[in-house]
This record gives sequence, structure tokens and C-alpha cells, in this order.
Amino acid sequence: MISIMIDAKERRDVATANVEGAYLHAHMEDFVLLKLVGEAVNIMCQVNPKYKKFVVIENGKKVLYLQLLKVLYGCVQSALLWYNLFTNTLVRMGFKLNPYDLCVANSQIKGKQCTVAWYVDDNKISHVDGTVVTDIIKKN
Repeated sequence: MISIMIDAKERRDVATANVEGAYLHAHMEDFVLLKLVGEAVNIMCQVNPKYKKFVVIENGKKVLYLQLLKVLYGCVQSALLWYNLFTNTLVRMGFKLNPYDLCVANSQIKGKQCTVAWYVDDNKISHVDGTVVTDIIKKN
């Protein structure tokens, strides 16, 4: 709410943006297996027929084990891996994390403050110059 009040007071241009497939941008660090059973196996084999040779039968059901190379929603470490990737990207772009709220980052661009606030993969970007906001969205 405070960032919205700042946006209004400073008459900033504001945009919201979602990072599509956010978790799939981050790499899984640990060895994690995904177990598919039943119809999910059939669907995966339709997507990529090469998986058929890895299908096994367990308790009368088709089973396919896959190693996760990318982060998948629902894994214990997924949120942290995504957060680290996203914040490191912002830092490389010149942003500094707010020490009081680690889901807010600021950068001085064209002599004015640009703010990115986020919740998981949903972002609010603001700056007095709308072209700056657009450029930030294009970079993410």
C-alpha cells in the first residue's frame, strides 16, 4: 500500500506484469525425481515418444520417473530458487533490494527512482517516465 501511495504522490507511471512460466526459468539445484502415474504417463509419452522406453509397471499401473532440471511449482525449494534468480536479475540490472521489504527493489534511472515490487511472479513497476517502466518489463 505504501508503494502505491508513493506512486500516486509522485505521479508515477505504473504497470503490472507477470513472469510467464516463472519457475521454469530457475534451475533445480538438487537431484529431484518426479514420479508420474497412470494417465499422466500416457500424456508425457504423447508429448515426447522417447519416454516410452522408460515406462515401468508398478502395482499394475504405468509409472515414469523423470529428473527435474528446472524448478517446478510445489517442490520445497522452488520458491527460494525462483526468488534468488529474480532478485539476482534485478541486482544485475542495477536495482538494490529494500532492506525492510525484500520483495521491493529500487534503482535510480534518469535521475528518478524506479521501483519494482513483487509477489512470486507478479510485479508492479513504477517510474515517472512510462518508457522506463516499459523497458523494465521488456528486460524481465
